[in-house]
Amino acid sequence: MISLSILNTRRTLDATIVIIALVIISADVLAATLRHHSVIRDDVVRLGDIFTDAGKYKDRVVLQSPAPGRKLVLNVQWLYRAARTYHVDWKPLSKLDQVVLERSTVLISTDEIIAVIEDGIRRRFGKDEKFEIELDNQVLQIRLPGEAIPSVQIQRIVLDQRTRRFSALLVGGDGKSRGSRMTATGRFHRIVQIPVLVRRMRNYEVIERSDVRLINVRADRIDLNSLHNLEDLVGMSPLRTLTADRAIKRDDIRAPVLVNKGAMITMVFRTDRMVLTAQGRALQDGSKGDVIRILNAKTHKTIDGTVLNSSTATVKPLDRVALR
Repeated sequence: MISLSILNTRRTLDATIVIIALVIISADVLAATLRHHSVIRDDVVRLGDIFTDAGKYKDRVVLQSPAPGRKLVLNVQWLYRAARTYHVDWKPLSKLDQVVLERSTVLISTDEIIAVIEDGIRRRFGKDEKFEIELDNQVLQIRLPGEAIPSVQIQRIVLDQRTRRFSALLVGGDGKSRGSRMTATGRFHRIVQIPVLVRRMRNYEVIERSDVRLINVRADRIDLNSLHNLEDLVGMSPLRTLTADRAIKRDDIRAPVLVNKGAMITMVFRTDRMVLTAQGRALQDGSKGDVIRILNAKTHKTIDGTVLNSSTATVKPLDRVALR
């Protein structure tokens, strides 16, 4: 009987030990743990953003959230004090324990900002105008909270046409969050279209439509005499060899050469009553309408003639005697 009593006592003791162990294990399971990396989607940080199973104070505001795109690191000392203050069942496992808080972010890129500024300037000067925007801060960006509307607009813009500088107050989202308002400064440059050659061309060639294309350039980077219309080039010839993709000035081209130096042409003097003609040799190249020097083949006198076509030049009354 004594042995049976001892056996029952041992069984009861073993059962008690098992129950105690289960209670301890359950307590460990229910203990709070760290959220080592927590993305915050609000302007404030709550206790539940830092600890899991934070208890009845999980919704208590404990910090201001970082600015959009920024991070905040909570070290083990801060975490331990917070756990004790708000009765969170947590103890550090190491002095290296920490929590990284990161604000959710919507990024307004530099390209988006430039596009908005360009549109604002174009509204001032005309919708058909084009501009190149040169920001003083070439990596300018706006970081908005993750829950914000991903948009940016100009609230105010100041333009100086003489210096071509601008100052624009930008507002991202609803403009209420931190960092959503900023001033962008820089320069604006008007963009114009000009015709350029698509290939290298020599002075004896005639420019055709397929030899020309339009490109966009800054107005301050081309000469005032540069051609702006494609029609000004087509049908003309280079005065000298021209390279591709470069602005062309009026004195770079001329009408195609109809009479080459040394060519034999007919000189004509015409009135209502008579027509005098003579053969001569061109002493210089000439396009239609050009006045060139011509040597009379018979008298060897030099005459000024206006090129009419590839074989004819007209002579003024003062030079008609030289035809004889």
